[in-house]
Amino acid sequence: MPTAKGRPRSVQAGFVMFGVGLVFVLVTVLPFFFGDTERSLWLNLGCLLVPLGFIVAVTGAVRAGRADQRAAMRQVSGR
Repeated sequence: MPTAKGRPRSVQAGFVMFGVGLVFVLVTVLPFFFGDTERSLWLNLGCLLVPLGFIVAVTGAVRAGRADQRAAMRQVSGR
């Protein structure tokens, strides 16, 4: 279901998850440059939000595109 900006909620949720995951990546990687080698497991697991958010956003965009395409085909065929 599109929102006011025209993006489906799943795409917006994917963007948010991707952004939060990037913050986790920065928090996880930056201390290595200063000699800290031990990071918490929850920080490493938070980094998994990057690919998960990407998958959610792409899947939502593809589903929305297909729904728009089906609606356009119905309109053209006169159903």
